[in-house]
This record gives sequence, C-alpha cells and structure tokens, in this order.
Amino acid sequence: MSTLKKMVDSFGRSPEENRDRQELKDRANAEAKEHWENPTWRREFAAALTESILLGFEYDTLIDRMVDTERLGFDDRSLVRETNGLKAYYMARGGYIEASQLSTDITELPRDMIGVHVSEFEDKFLTNFADSAQALRDLSIRRMDAEVNRRVVSVLNAAIPSGAYYSSAAGITEATLKGFISAVRDETNGSDVTIFGRSTMVDQLLDFDTFNDEIRGEINDKGVLGKYRGATVVTLTNYKDEDGNSYIPANEMWVVAKDFGKFAFYGGLKSKEFTEQDNWYWHYLARRDTGMLVHHPERARRIVDTSITA
Repeated sequence: MSTLKKMVDSFGRSPEENRDRQELKDRANAEAKEHWENPTWRREFAAALTESILLGFEYDTLIDRMVDTERLGFDDRSLVRETNGLKAYYMARGGYIEASQLSTDITELPRDMIGVHVSEFEDKFLTNFADSAQALRDLSIRRMDAEVNRRVVSVLNAAIPSGAYYSSAAGITEATLKGFISAVRDETNGSDVTIFGRSTMVDQLLDFDTFNDEIRGEINDKGVLGKYRGATVVTLTNYKDEDGNSYIPANEMWVVAKDFGKFAFYGGLKSKEFTEQDNWYWHYLARRDTGMLVHHPERARRIVDTSITA
C-alpha cells in the first residue's frame, strides 16, 4: 500500500470529492436552466432555499448564549412576568402566619421584523446557478445573524449609556472585569454569565495571568470559549455590511447574565419570489419577526476601551 499522503485541496477535499461536487453543481445548473421559466419550480426552489437559510441561521447564531431566547409560533406573544410580595416568617409553634399580597408585573416584548431582499438579473443568476444560490444562502445567514447581534448590542447600549454599569478606559484591567463578573452574578437569579465582544476586545483576556495555556488554546480554536471565573467567553464575528462597515463596535465588550433581557423569534422564515413582468430581474424576499427587551439592566455591564477605534 502506498505511503504517500492522499492529496487534498485547501478545504480538505480529495479529488474524488471535488469531482462529485462538480457533478452535483452541473446537474443543478442544467436543471435550473431547463425549469427556470416554470413558476412552480421557482417556488419550490425558493422554499428549499428558505429552509436552508433558516437551518443555517439556527446553527450559526450565538444569540442563545447571550440572552434568554424564545422561539414561538407566529401568532404567539412573548411576555416577561415577575411576581413579588410573598414573605416568609419565623413564628412560635402554632403561631399565626402573616398574610402576603402578591403583585405581578407583565411586560410584552415589542415586535419587529428582520428580512432580506435580493434583486438579480436572471441571466447572471442562471449563468452559474449553483454557486449563485449558495452565495445567496450564505450571505442571507450572515446578514441576519449580524443584524440580530447588532440589535442585542444596540438595545443594551440604549439601556446602559453610562453610569454605574459602565466602564470607559484605555485597555481592560483584570480587576475591572472580575468586579463586573461578580456584580452581574450577584444580581442574576441564577442565570449563566457570559462575556462577549469582538476579538479586538476578547483577545485582551489572553494577557491575564489567570488564563492558562489550555484555555488560551480554546480561545484560539473555538471562538465560543471555555470559562473565565465561571463566565462563558464568546467572540462575535466581525460581520460587515455591503459598504464594509462593521456591525458591532470594535471597542466594546459586555458582561451579562442571560436574564438581563429577553429575545424572541416568532414563527419561521417567510419568503416569496417573483420575476418582474416588464423586465428580466428575479426577486427573492425572506423575513422573520423578532422581539427584544432589556428588563434588568443591572444584570449587565458595558466595557469601552478608549484606546481602540470603534
């Protein structure tokens, strides 16, 4: 048996795998050219694309690690209920227990919609249909994930502009981070604590003496990390828009208990497709309803590094 290492490309695929992959692409391209004028075929393609985008988004998103997240039916409502007023007493055996009056605060999450809409010249889209469809799927996942992450950060920024839950200085000190973790853990009702930000902020934690080589390896390899003083450390992807602008500031990092707020997805991903009647452009639209609410800002802390440009 030959001892030569099997040749693979930069993605780890063998020549046989690449050949099979190209055959699948060729069949997809041929099928699209044959059936594109059939509205039923386009609807089925759009439905399959929508399902793939939704599955990819659910797999890639880190929202569940950052905030309590619900996935509801489209017609459901997401509510935050907090009941207080109940007291416990010590008493002598046979004594009277004082009565308590319960009070319940109910807040409904405001509901928004996130979506994508692409308009593409049909000839261009069909020239290499398989690659075009793959690019549309991947970019839709990245754009929606980026917008969801940006919504969490922007709502947090509005809830904590400055003050007691805020630190602004050049660099991150271990003392500040330890203090914020302890403060957040003290405020939460037992929810997990998470540290998140872009690599420009999170990578500074590698300089802390309490990080050993094993944890440093997890940071470099996974992005979703191990623990720092019991808090999960998450590196957010530096998603950029079509103009090259970053969705998340480079100089901000957050320490949060997941119960600082609530995020909700309502139903699945709705979509439609159509071709212009008086032109040769194809349109694909997909949308999903979401909601976001910060109901306990004291369970979050914001760190801004003034030495880094946002």
